[in-house]
Amino acid sequence: MKSNKFLATGILLLSIASIAMPTLAGDGKGRDGRHHAWAGQEGFGGGDFRHVGKALDLTDAQKETLKAQRESDKAAREALHAKLFEAREALTTAVNSGANDAEISVLADALGKLHAEQALAGAKAQKAFLAVLTAEQKQTLAELKAKRQDRKGERKAARESAQS
Repeated sequence: MKSNKFLATGILLLSIASIAMPTLAGDGKGRDGRHHAWAGQEGFGGGDFRHVGKALDLTDAQKETLKAQRESDKAAREALHAKLFEAREALTTAVNSGANDAEISVLADALGKLHAEQALAGAKAQKAFLAVLTAEQKQTLAELKAKRQDRKGERKAARESAQS
């Protein structure tokens, strides 16, 4: 049972990471066109991924390729995001209005299909991202992921020992 939870968590984290990675090669601008605080990070920005751009030492050509990929997928990403928002809102509205179980089930199924579509898009984006990297960059990325997993395991062990 525990291994199933770990597998499901791993798949979820991989999906999230695969969605995030190609978008990290951005120009540092938000949706409203303003620069974010991390805009000076060679197009990679924010959170735990701030160092990835420098660690992978992407060439200008790779940065441009990633930017082109991100721009070509932008409309589809935004449309899917809007569909997800609407599906969540519809489900919440139905629950709050006291809809019957059949209606709620239909709305939940629709939301689930959109999440599956999002996971698929993320996997495709991750595949495209990895296709741009050299073998050395892929190795560096794997090492960064391993270090992150080690730190995560250490934090989890520390939390568990603190709770005991």
